[in-house]
Amino acid sequence: MKNAFRTIVCQPAMLVLLFAALVLSGCQAVDYGFPRGSGAPTEPAVPQSLPLKTGPAAGEVLGNGAVRVALLLPKSAPGNGAAIAAEYRNAAELAIEARGLQSMELVIKDTGGTAAGAIARTEEAVREGSAIILGPVFSGSVTSAASVARPQNRIMIAFSSDPSAASGGVFLMSFLPNQVVDRTVAYATGIGLNSFTAILPQGAYGTLVERQLRATLAQRGGVLNGVSRYEYNNESVVAAVQQVLPAVEQSDAIFIPDGGTSPAAIARVLQSEGVKLRDKRLIGTGQWRSSKLGSAYLQGAIFADMDQTGFEAFKLQYKERFQADPSVNAGLGYDAVTLVADLISTGNPAALSRQNLERPAGFRGVTGIFRFMNDGETQRGLAVYQIQEGEAVIVDPAPQSFGGGYEPAQF
Repeated sequence: MKNAFRTIVCQPAMLVLLFAALVLSGCQAVDYGFPRGSGAPTEPAVPQSLPLKTGPAAGEVLGNGAVRVALLLPKSAPGNGAAIAAEYRNAAELAIEARGLQSMELVIKDTGGTAAGAIARTEEAVREGSAIILGPVFSGSVTSAASVARPQNRIMIAFSSDPSAASGGVFLMSFLPNQVVDRTVAYATGIGLNSFTAILPQGAYGTLVERQLRATLAQRGGVLNGVSRYEYNNESVVAAVQQVLPAVEQSDAIFIPDGGTSPAAIARVLQSEGVKLRDKRLIGTGQWRSSKLGSAYLQGAIFADMDQTGFEAFKLQYKERFQADPSVNAGLGYDAVTLVADLISTGNPAALSRQNLERPAGFRGVTGIFRFMNDGETQRGLAVYQIQEGEAVIVDPAPQSFGGGYEPAQF
């Protein structure tokens, strides 16, 4: 190293949801024009009427409407699970008060963050007459819960970011990393950045984003000059940077998808190794929201993320009530509950059918526009931001509709 480098502390970024148990599936680039999903629908059959409550419900109950809805969360899970569950629960409270107090009875059930817990709570929800199941959070819990919900014709809106957990009737509410990577890289190539070097974290997330990076570059005519991986320690980060220095010199852009302290730490090592960062463009993902954007190393960098317009107002409301800044998890929970509450309020017995949920125009919530696809994945309208003077400034706005002349349903 040309200059001494000290005290890099790289922490894994808090993903929209956890990727620790991610089972990777093949990824295809998603065009900005939002093409329809290609996954074939699978069972269950579409419910044509809403189930009736059967006795009292086990769990925390919010709202007193006639239609029962289950929300499965890892409230007693170890590690970050309980904190994640608390955000979803708090957001659900705000949503019920805003829109669902009279239309639905939301029953919050603790899965413990395990597959067995998800199965038990789903069985319980079905017995109690829940019309739809929101959650669980973790990938293994989603697939386990689906094994119970699907035969009982219960649709799920889950919160995992693992695309392999999606299936017909099991929708993923979360931001899927392949779409975020595609949006970022597609914009970068559109402004003339055609050659890339990627510095990725070890593990499932790094594997997923590399696959999508390669797919998008192949579609857009870009070139990937080199890839390196790092563990979360100083020596590994330095070694990963040194490994790709020749590729970096031949590249227009350096892709660092991880958040937390990683982007600034990696950029600092690059500079200490003699890379002229002013001649390169750093690009990232929405995980950079967890980074210190005021770092001098990150100015001018670009990344894709959700449209923050509606989320900012929600954040103020959440902080006023719970004295804490919410992550995007809270916004996803709020949107899921308000969406179901508004659909139930229409009085349509098929309000929660797959056909209704898969409407091509989609929906608009505090996390922007989104639509559920027939393979269970969710497409979202994403904006591209540039870091300017320590702030994330929109340089390419999120789309306001999915095309076809139809506006997303506001809820």
